[in-house]
Formats: sequence, structure tokens, C-alpha cells
Amino acid sequence: MYLLDHIVHFVEKPEYLIDQTKEIGLYTVNGGKHEMWGTYNTLCYFGLTYIEFIGIFNNELFERAAEEPYTLHETYKKSNRSNGFTRMALRTNSIEEDALRLRQVGLVVCGPETFSRTRPDGSVLTWKLLHIGEENTIVEWPFLIQWEETDEARLDDLVKRGTIGNHPLGDLRISEVVYQVEDLQIPQKWADVFGFAIEKNDSCITLRTSNCNFTFYENLQEEGERNNIDQVVISGAIEEKMVQLECGLYKFTK
Repeated sequence: MYLLDHIVHFVEKPEYLIDQTKEIGLYTVNGGKHEMWGTYNTLCYFGLTYIEFIGIFNNELFERAAEEPYTLHETYKKSNRSNGFTRMALRTNSIEEDALRLRQVGLVVCGPETFSRTRPDGSVLTWKLLHIGEENTIVEWPFLIQWEETDEARLDDLVKRGTIGNHPLGDLRISEVVYQVEDLQIPQKWADVFGFAIEKNDSCITLRTSNCNFTFYENLQEEGERNNIDQVVISGAIEEKMVQLECGLYKFTK
């Protein structure tokens, strides 16, 4: 079973998002540094699902990381470092088996590899990543993540550390990730590979998981306005509104 783990949102200065999100009723904290990639982040959690506001602190390390195929770093570089939503990660508990199966269905598989992040208090968090893709794809596939701890232990630890806190805007959860694509065969492929339930109607295709929906709309506009995440929908808000945060559109619903 695959769940939405997090959405990667590249920004110029992740630390600025702490105050910017506070103004709209969100709780965001410092995450720490990825020393091997030259990046750092701030994090906005909704249960175990979160938005990662990520930026670069060492350009040389980032450029080296961007040489690795199908990584979010390569994706960001290929977009000419256009800030905004870049990729999303799916959480799994069987990443080694996933690697074998995804190769068997014809995808290019890189990993899994173990990575880490140094928190502000000096503690180190580790996880495994699996990057997948295919040549000439027009929409980047999600990448897979497997955390070192169980979901229950990680939730307890994140709450105790104050990484997960209450949002003044309400009891919030990420309920939908919306894509604009030029080919509606893409969600069908994702459904086949990941086993997502699929719902089709005249205007869109929705993939359903137990913690979030992924909705794909066909968009035939000019290059640069398609084939990526268009907006993130967050439900449970006491006030409905649309908010633009550094090239990322967030829709808050009740």
C-alpha cells in the first residue's frame, strides 16, 4: 500500500516560510540540512503527511546531486530552478520489494539508497529513497520513501519534538493533489503500477489512496503550464481560501 508522504515545494529561503505560513494559520518548523545534497528545509506537517519547503545552501553539492537521474534535484534543475511544486513522495514499507517489482514492469529504478538529514538539535534522521522514471516521460513519477521507524513511533517522536503542532487554521489534512497534464493516460499508468483505485469522469481522472486523492485534469495550454502539480488542496479549515506561496497554489476547504 502506498500513501502520500510529502510534497516537495522549492523556495528561495525555506526559513521565510515559517512566518509566511504562520500568517495564514499554519504551523511550520525548521527541518534541518541534507548535507549530502546541499539543501535544507522547513516542514509543515498534517499528521504524518507534510509539505517540504526546500532550498539550496551549497550550490556545488546541489549540482552534484542533480546529476543523479530521476531525482527531485534533477527535476528542479531541468525546470531551470523554477520554484514551486516539484515532486511528491509516496510512503512504503516494502521498498526493496518495490524496486524489484518496478523494474519488472519496465521502469528505470535507481536505488533504494539510504539518506539522512541533520535536525537543528543535531540529531540525525535516516530513510531510504527509491527513484523511478522512464525515458521521454512528460510527468515525473513520484519517488518512494521508507522511514527508519514505524509510523506510530515516528508520529509520537515528531509530536514530542514539536515538529508536529496545531494549525490555527483548523484540524487540517492534505486531501488532494491536483495535476494539469496533456495526456490523461498518465494517471492510468500510475493506477496500474501502484494499484490505486481509479475514478474517471468527463473532465478529470482521480486516483484514490487511503490518505489522499490525486486528480488529473487535461490541460492543453502552452509549455510551462502543464504536466506538473497545479495545486494542493487542504481540508478541515475554519475558513475557505486560496493562497499563493512562492509559486505554489494552496486551496483550503472546510
